[in-house]
Amino acid sequence: MSALPAPERVFVTMNADMNQTVQPWMPAILALFGSLMVVVITAWLNTKALSAQIDALRAEMRAEMEVLRAEMKQHIAEAELRITKEILELKSRVDRLVEQRGLIRQP
Repeated sequence: MSALPAPERVFVTMNADMNQTVQPWMPAILALFGSLMVVVITAWLNTKALSAQIDALRAEMRAEMEVLRAEMKQHIAEAELRITKEILELKSRVDRLVEQRGLIRQP
C-alpha cells in the first residue's frame, strides 16, 4: 500500500497555497467591489431623484393643463355669449327694417 496523505493535511496544504496566491489580489478586489457598490448606490439614488423630478413635472403639467382647459372653456362661453347677442341684435334690426318697409317676412 502506498502512503496517502491524510485528507486534512492535503486540504491545509492546498488552502495555504491558495491563500498565498489570493492574498496579493485581495486589496485590489475589495477596492473594486467597494467602488462597484458606490457606483450602483449612486446610480440608484440618481434614478430615484430623477423619478421624483419627473413625477413633480407631470403633476405641474397636469395642473397647468387644467388651468388652460378652464380658461378655454371660459373664453368659449364668452364667445358664444357675444355671438348670441350679435345674432339677437341682427334679428331685431331685420325685424325693424321689415316693419319700416312694410315687407312680409317669410320664415
